[in-house]
Amino acid sequence: MDVSIKLDTSVFDRALTELKRHLPYASSVALNNVAFRIRGEERSEIGRVFMNPTRLTQNSVLVKKATKRSGVAKIYIRDEATKGTAPSKYLAPAVFGTSRNEKRFERALRHAGLLPAGMYAVAGEGAKLNKYGNISAATYTKILSQVRASSDPTQNATNSKRSKSKRGITKGYFVGKIEGTLGVWQRVGYKRRRSVRPILIFVKKKPNYRKRFPFFRIAEGIARRHFPIELDKAMDRAIATAKRR
Repeated sequence: MDVSIKLDTSVFDRALTELKRHLPYASSVALNNVAFRIRGEERSEIGRVFMNPTRLTQNSVLVKKATKRSGVAKIYIRDEATKGTAPSKYLAPAVFGTSRNEKRFERALRHAGLLPAGMYAVAGEGAKLNKYGNISAATYTKILSQVRASSDPTQNATNSKRSKSKRGITKGYFVGKIEGTLGVWQRVGYKRRRSVRPILIFVKKKPNYRKRFPFFRIAEGIARRHFPIELDKAMDRAIATAKRR
C-alpha cells in the first residue's frame, strides 16, 4: 500500500506566463519613472553646483524613454546647441575632472599670433562678468576685433573717434605685457587719469576643473534604490489592470 504525491505545477506555470507577459511593459514603465526621477535630481544638482546656470545648462539633462521593445531608458546631457558649444562638451570637465578644452577665442588669438603656444587665457580682475559668471560673447567679439586690427586702437576709427583719442579718451583693448604680466588689457579713463585694467591674463598652466557634478553617482544611486520599488508597483498595476478586463 502506498500513497503517491504529485506536484501540480499548472498554477505556477500560469502565474509565470502571466508575469512574463506583463514584464516588458512593467519594466518600461519602471525604467521611465526612474529615469525622470534621475533627470529631476540631476537638474537640481546643476542648480546647486553652478552659480546662476543658463537655462540651456539647467535643462541640459534629457531622457530618452524606454519602450517594451528596447527595455532601456537613457539619461544624457544634451549634445547639441543652436548657438555656441553643446552642454555635453562644456560640462564634461565638471563631470570627469579633466582639463578644460581650448576655447574658440583662444584659438582665434593663437591664429592671430597674439597668444603664445602653450598659454591659455583666464579672466583678469578687470573683466566684467555676466550674471552667469562668464565674459559675454559680445565682449569676446569686441576684444578680437580690436586686438586683431592693430596695436593702434584708432587705426580704423572715424575722424571723430581719432580726435577723442588724441584728447586722451580711449577704451581700446590691446595685447601686451604690463609689469611682467602678459594678457589682454583695456585702456580706461582720460588723458591725465588714464590707466589700464587686466581683462584676460595669459597663463602657462592649462586650466583644470575638479569633479563637481556627480552625474553618474546620482544616476546610479537613484536607479539602485528606486528601480526595484518602481518595478513592483508597475507589475502590480499591470496585473490588476489585466484582471479587470
